[in-house]
Amino acid sequence: MSFVRHLRSNVINFRNLSIITAVIAFVLFLAMLLAPEIMFYLFQIPESESALFMSRRAAILFLGIGVLSWLVRDATHSVSRQSIKMSFAIIMFGLVLLGSFEYLRGNAGIGISLAIFTELILGVAYSKLWFANRNA
Repeated sequence: MSFVRHLRSNVINFRNLSIITAVIAFVLFLAMLLAPEIMFYLFQIPESESALFMSRRAAILFLGIGVLSWLVRDATHSVSRQSIKMSFAIIMFGLVLLGSFEYLRGNAGIGISLAIFTELILGVAYSKLWFANRNA
């Protein structure tokens, strides 16, 4: 096996991807709970009581994603781990579609592209890991 092929196939594994996802989710949890204005500014969303309410609710969802990602980082291959990979891929691709749709509708500014790019990378990574182990 060539070095490039080896590097490409082993760049990301489930453990590392889970840690990366947990860190991102914990940062988003803290930002959306304690300083949602940052997200409003980045995505060019007007601040309102309703937006603050939804931000706090989304923060708790990110906390749950972060805790789950962290706790399963050392899980061995199983149906449960495969299910987590597929679920996270669906979440990420769903966020990509939603973010793109809202940008095109004018409900989010160009700053949403940072989220879309990150979600796309994570979605592809989880999908790649799922496909690599679907028959294992």
